[in-house]
Amino acid sequence: MKKKLLVAVISFLLIFTAIRFQGAPLKTAITPGGILNLEFANSPAKLMEVLNAWDLSIAKQNIWIDFLFIPSYVLLFSMIAAICSNKWQNMLLFRTGTLLAKAAFAAGILDIAENLLMLQSIAGNYTPSSLWLTYYCAGVKFFILLIIGLYIILSIPVLFKNKES
Repeated sequence: MKKKLLVAVISFLLIFTAIRFQGAPLKTAITPGGILNLEFANSPAKLMEVLNAWDLSIAKQNIWIDFLFIPSYVLLFSMIAAICSNKWQNMLLFRTGTLLAKAAFAAGILDIAENLLMLQSIAGNYTPSSLWLTYYCAGVKFFILLIIGLYIILSIPVLFKNKES
């Protein structure tokens, strides 16, 4: 398990670094959030504002790199949530961690849908409904990852307590 976790951490860090470096030009005065501005462009006007601020080839490359990033963060979050879950003696917190380990995969599926929708938006194949769907896929994905992150942070004292025993 330690080797798998190490591989997950290393792949996460490498791809995270690559996606941040490659996507740096997407952060402009108009789009300070970079690719996040595209993820949350929930109207045609906002979409056009974002797309007009960018070199679209860079945006497309960033989305394709994200397809590599998805399995790395899904596996990392899932593994860490499962490790934390197994350290809890409280059954509710154990089950919560088990559920969150699975929920990481739902976040990944939402991210894939979001990426496919963004690629269609860049290609000009969008509707107001598809922009809202992209927006909600991104929002729910980030909410799931936030809950998993909070669970992991909450679990840190239990992880260290069990190591001392």
